[in-house]
Amino acid sequence: MRYGMNPHQTADMVATGPRAPFTVVSGQPSYINVLDALTGWQLVREGAEAFGMPAAASYKHVSPAGAALGSSVSAAYLRARDPDPKSSYGDFVAVSHPVDAELAGVLKRVVSDGIIAPGYDEGVVGTLAAKKRGSFLVLEADPAFEPPAAEVREFYGLRLTQRRDDVPLTRELLDPAVPEAAGRDLVLGLIVARYTQSNTVVMVKDGMTIGVGAGQQSRVDCTRLAGEKAQAWWARHSTEPLTGVSMASDGALPFVDNIEEAHRHGVTHIAEPGGSIRSDEVAAACAERGISWSPTGVRLFRH
Repeated sequence: MRYGMNPHQTADMVATGPRAPFTVVSGQPSYINVLDALTGWQLVREGAEAFGMPAAASYKHVSPAGAALGSSVSAAYLRARDPDPKSSYGDFVAVSHPVDAELAGVLKRVVSDGIIAPGYDEGVVGTLAAKKRGSFLVLEADPAFEPPAAEVREFYGLRLTQRRDDVPLTRELLDPAVPEAAGRDLVLGLIVARYTQSNTVVMVKDGMTIGVGAGQQSRVDCTRLAGEKAQAWWARHSTEPLTGVSMASDGALPFVDNIEEAHRHGVTHIAEPGGSIRSDEVAAACAERGISWSPTGVRLFRH
């Protein structure tokens, strides 16, 4: 690799099994490039499988600035980048389907560091490889690759092992009364939360994230950050009040202040693990504000 997390750190990349999850088509990856690429690829692969349509993600520092479904890879990526273009500046792109000339043309115009996709149409690799004076990173994911059941991390003289987080995230986790469109948005939010640095809150509308609050120590700060991003996105598209937003949280909402904050930003449906000592209060606060509440029983921390 070019370097580790910082340029002064040397780094190597070695496949732990008989095959690697991707091949390097052009460029030379850094440590963070690989983390962004593999995390983003898992998100879009799971999203595409769940909904049967193209999915895209815009990654920065191992968390998505945005993620979305679309009628094509180009549409999905434009929707993924639209909610928070400031954070998407210099992103790593992940798409679930092969890159075509339309998406290559979009990427030619934006500031981005690299892309991972399961394939590339004829001629588009040359377009992409020319970006950043030839240093744009192009990775081809192996769609057939299945990761090991166990994840291993070596850290400060210790080897930590855990089972890979592969619990199914489906409509069955939600309150049956949740409308179909909101159910789709909640499931998408849960998938995005699974591949975002904790603590995280994800706000989704019409098959696209409109606000991601990631990596905060306080959950209400996650909710506030996601809501502010959602409002900024909405202000660029409409003068009407924002409503119909679905919100997913990777951990239990511990206090009612999260519900108050979510309500301020047009949230009408929430999915979260539940099980906190104040979950009854959280449920009551949702009911009082006309927000559907789905305690999934599934925590999605990622560190």
